[in-house]
Amino acid sequence: MNEFKITSKIIKFLAIRAGKEVSRHELVKNFIEHSDKKNSHKHHKKHKSEENGYLLDLLLNLLEGEKLIRSLGKKLLFVEKPFLLHGQISLSKRGDGFVKLNSGTEIFVPASATESSIDGDYVDVIPMGIGRKGKLEGEVMNIARRKRILYRFKVLDTEGNFIAGKLLDMSGGLKEGIIPKRTILGDILKSIKVDDILVVKLKENAFHDSNLYEVSFIRFESDSEIDPDFNRILMKYNYELYYPDLLPHTISEEVAPATVVDWERRADLQELYTVTIDGETSKDFDDAISLVEEENRVRFYVHIADVSYYVKQASALDEEAYRRSTSVYLSNGVVPMLPPLLSENLCSLVEGKPRLAFTVEMEGDWSGQIYYAKFYKSIIKVDKRCTYESVEKELNINDPDNWFSKLMRLANEMRKRRVESGRVDLNLKESHIIMDNNFSVIQIIDRERLNSHILIEEFMLSANIKVAEFLRKRNAPALYRVHEPMEKDKLKALNSFLALYGLNHWIKDIDYQRIREVLELMEGHPSEKVFNYFLLRSFKQAYYTGKAEGHWGLGFQDYCHFTSPIRRYPDLVCHRVLDSLLKSDPLPYSIEEIETMGLYCSDRERAAVDAERDMMKLKACRYVESTGIRKFNGNIIGVKSHFVFVELDELNVEGVVRFYHFTDEDALIIPNEFSFVSKKYSRAFYLGQKLELEIEEIDLEEIRIFLKPKGSVL
Repeated sequence: MNEFKITSKIIKFLAIRAGKEVSRHELVKNFIEHSDKKNSHKHHKKHKSEENGYLLDLLLNLLEGEKLIRSLGKKLLFVEKPFLLHGQISLSKRGDGFVKLNSGTEIFVPASATESSIDGDYVDVIPMGIGRKGKLEGEVMNIARRKRILYRFKVLDTEGNFIAGKLLDMSGGLKEGIIPKRTILGDILKSIKVDDILVVKLKENAFHDSNLYEVSFIRFESDSEIDPDFNRILMKYNYELYYPDLLPHTISEEVAPATVVDWERRADLQELYTVTIDGETSKDFDDAISLVEEENRVRFYVHIADVSYYVKQASALDEEAYRRSTSVYLSNGVVPMLPPLLSENLCSLVEGKPRLAFTVEMEGDWSGQIYYAKFYKSIIKVDKRCTYESVEKELNINDPDNWFSKLMRLANEMRKRRVESGRVDLNLKESHIIMDNNFSVIQIIDRERLNSHILIEEFMLSANIKVAEFLRKRNAPALYRVHEPMEKDKLKALNSFLALYGLNHWIKDIDYQRIREVLELMEGHPSEKVFNYFLLRSFKQAYYTGKAEGHWGLGFQDYCHFTSPIRRYPDLVCHRVLDSLLKSDPLPYSIEEIETMGLYCSDRERAAVDAERDMMKLKACRYVESTGIRKFNGNIIGVKSHFVFVELDELNVEGVVRFYHFTDEDALIIPNEFSFVSKKYSRAFYLGQKLELEIEEIDLEEIRIFLKPKGSVL
């Protein structure tokens, strides 16, 4: 009897006894000893008994880890009711499911057991047994909540009693839909044609079978004055553009002693010269800075919008902010975490108006050393709203007595200290889309990293570090921003990359000094950008957690997010925890709550990054299509078994070349992470290599620019 069958029987036994106690002796007698009786050979029987005993222990540990059972001493355990796991499912192209559980672990669900789940749905799962790699496998019992409300639907057939089509922007294989014609008004029905794109809603508790779903007509995709690409991403990621009316009716739009209950307990910093530095089109201003010289020392301030004053813990507004978790920026629009009255008004540190802030006041010297920091609630008034460009002009004057030059001097010294202590700075530029009033892309440009960006970044890092250090030393349950060290096995690939390009350098370990040395070596090299991409992909992904384990990429022992509570929920959490410590109030969160929030906020952040990337790729497709340009030069920046990824020199966008342009086999031969072998061309191709390319197809549904090689390699 294999592992899955034995553990499946044990699980079924436990599920029947949900809400009751079960003895370990009972499990051994029914499933270990009973199984052994079938093995007549004494030696084999003993070996099998030990093996099955280990299997039982493994299963019970897994179930206890997921809180499906609870130990009551050595001999008894309690089976929780309901005996179900909960999480979000992702589906492979073959239809198999992987459910990320609330604990952070993952459970495999075979395609035959995914029920009617769609990629991203929140599901209830019952364990079925221990499968591959000693992990649980399960079966979807119920769709707890659909990830999405609205879906895009391409009409394929209008004959008969149904409108038939396929659901778009879906993962996990083809999903088809039908709309009963009797549910659509006659005039609208006459207008629906094959290839039309409709917006539909899934009908719950209605017909579904083998990836075929009954859906309801909502509208034509074209029936909207909002940018259709923006609308498409909203639907795909289930973002709600408009905020529900959750603000208390008693809230005042004026910040004054009569409207702020704790005005007298706040430090009044309205006379302190204060500026904001943000993008030219920014509408929400989370942070402001001040600086005062004191003989050989310098006192500087980071003022952060006091969102916690308006968003009370456990209120309906707080629950909505947590559900959204982050603001999402989609080229020409934003899906806000907070309602506009807060994000663009009361919590925004606008010029010339009193605003409530949480201030981090730091004292240091011109060498960039910070001696101490203190934290308090304040009232500020921004003297000047600056842009990155306007501050850059001030800095270019190169006057050491200029106030902004003094800020920059301090920022540069702090940055220098941080780089020396381990920070890794990658020289990668950020792409920016410029659109006209009709949502058409005019240009895609690299956004240059200005000194003014570095200035504000260093001040914000200082505040985040000091807050994280304060929280850690007091052992307070709070959300930290953690980035784990790069894995040592990545060094082999990095060193092979360097050898390929004739660079006589060997990275011995993941020590910061070694990484900095190679970055300096690559500076100005033709393959610098590709190497930085490759290095970035070698890094682990940062996440939120209750454990203060430091940020490897930045080289910080202590790090949290404190400086953007208008657009990030973890920052709001840190504000509340810090405030409670300063007041000696009970801490607002338990360790368990913090861990749950960390997992959720990390997940929502990754979804926001995916949404923003999809929007960028979609606009890039539109832009390339509009230029009419068919031929390009591009650099190879990545490779997978069926795709070669290239960056187009002329337009600053990414495209892909399908594998069959390089091989007649089923997939590319990839000997390592930075090259592939083409039998068709009888040679190897490498990251950073230039290709002559031409457009094969622009697929707006796949959101990909497909290219093919043209001519010889440059």
